Amino acid sequence: MQYYPIDEALARRAKNMISFSDYVEGSATAEYRRAVDEAARLAEQQKRKVDPIHHDRIDQLLDTYARRLAENINQSNAITARVPSILIAGGSNFPVRQKEKQNRAADANMAEWRQIQGLLDKIRGTGRGGISADDPEAVQKLKSKLAGLEREQEKMKAVNAYYRKHKTLEGCPELSAEEVEKLKAGMARSWRADLKPYESYALTNNNAVIRQTKKRIEELSAKAETEYEGWAFEGGEVRMNRESNRLQVFFHEKPDRDTCSTMRHNGFKWAPSVGAWQRQLTDNAIYAAKHLDCLRPLPVEQPVPEQAGSVQEPAQNVVAGWGFYIIADLKTWADNAAERSELEHFPSFEAAKARFDELRSAPYNSEAVEPGPDGQPPARLTLGLESADGMSATDILHVRQGENYLVTDFTRSERLRDDPMVMDILSRVSRKIGFDRVRVWEQADGGRQLLSVVPFAEWENPYFPAATPGRIAAQYCTLLHECYPFPTDDEAHRGQIAEIVKFLQKEGKRGADQMALAVAGFGATFSDNVAVQKQAEALIKELARYDAPGLDEARQRKPKQKKSQER
Repeated sequence: MQYYPIDEALARRAKNMISFSDYVEGSATAEYRRAVDEAARLAEQQKRKVDPIHHDRIDQLLDTYARRLAENINQSNAITARVPSILIAGGSNFPVRQKEKQNRAADANMAEWRQIQGLLDKIRGTGRGGISADDPEAVQKLKSKLAGLEREQEKMKAVNAYYRKHKTLEGCPELSAEEVEKLKAGMARSWRADLKPYESYALTNNNAVIRQTKKRIEELSAKAETEYEGWAFEGGEVRMNRESNRLQVFFHEKPDRDTCSTMRHNGFKWAPSVGAWQRQLTDNAIYAAKHLDCLRPLPVEQPVPEQAGSVQEPAQNVVAGWGFYIIADLKTWADNAAERSELEHFPSFEAAKARFDELRSAPYNSEAVEPGPDGQPPARLTLGLESADGMSATDILHVRQGENYLVTDFTRSERLRDDPMVMDILSRVSRKIGFDRVRVWEQADGGRQLLSVVPFAEWENPYFPAATPGRIAAQYCTLLHECYPFPTDDEAHRGQIAEIVKFLQKEGKRGADQMALAVAGFGATFSDNVAVQKQAEALIKELARYDAPGLDEARQRKPKQKKSQER
């Protein structure tokens, strides 16, 4: 561990600017070293808890903490030394403007100090979370994890075999005395008639993790051998940085505001340290980059700039990076049935939809059953989305008692939520299959999450195009706020949404056309506002797709009942 220097002269001057008492020589350095020593103690504790493969990472975080904390303390003292306290200088001709500037600088420095303290949380979490594909030692760490899982699997099997033979855990060579007592306590609480130290589900789940870990090792090993190719576009170039595992976009000149917004909405972030827009190097990143107009590759005749250490990948190998899966009856999984429905994988939406349509009319999808723990009908037929790299998967549609429910688990994953391809897929499922309801989790008092089920047509849906009354209403309210940024509370917002939804459901396509005229008027009135123009353009597109009939039209379409001859 290394200590970094603290400027004692600067610390003394800062003390004199705010206090009448004398500065104790070396106190700033001593305080700094106490903080670093505490971080070092925390780092040593974490090293004892995790695999040695994580020790270098912990040491790096500790060194970063010590260095940045020293820089922050010196900067804090420099800011304090700029302007004296009013108690020191007195009220006459006090430099108020300079003091305000000093306070702003102090606030920024304090925000940086909070970020530095966050490094302690990173030290505590190192080796405890998942293994990122960004980690250059990912494959080695996964192999170490796999070895541990396999040892655990063999241990559980051996302990169960010992118990079957001896009907006791006493003397089991695989267990310590503490582990024996812990397992005996667990078995005493079990309600099962056939007692065993490790239940079947524990071995099954661990075996599933082993298979998943092996799959990740294979995928990351194959990815390490995959060759990628950058390309030039008008005004810049795209590079594949294998060392940092990033797809990087370099513009020759600063892009305009719309281009920056497009990059952000497609998952790219500005990295000042390298002077590029970048995101993790995945098939999804390549797909997104090649489908952006601002990054469109130059014609084939144009030479692609060569990069040191870059490798080449045929363009035809670039895929969307997302596949689908079907579970015929998810209830068999929830009930831990002896014969669970198979997890069926499909490379395309068309193939998955064909299988979904085949199963959708099965009677079990509509039968009345007892509600689940959440008070809702249990999920049966399931459509899910999975990434090609095996690192992300989520259900997107559950059939519950005859209705299609949108599953909003994708909102909890940044990778899924911010991927335009995922949003396109959800929009396509909405058009081709359709959702009846959506399960929405809302934040309540005390941090609790409350579940509500609302009709999909009325849901605000801030995620993907669906041309539903709820989404259109939410976009319309956002447009109004862009034009007239008056403060509104949640209750007023909900009232506006409900009113617009009711209007669209009553008027149908005619109401959507009227709204489109109003939106076009906003665009013309605020022609110099880029945000209004963008919001208005997107909303007009959604309104053009809205084709639901209004109440009057629905009544006209309803077949009239014939009067009986008796009447």
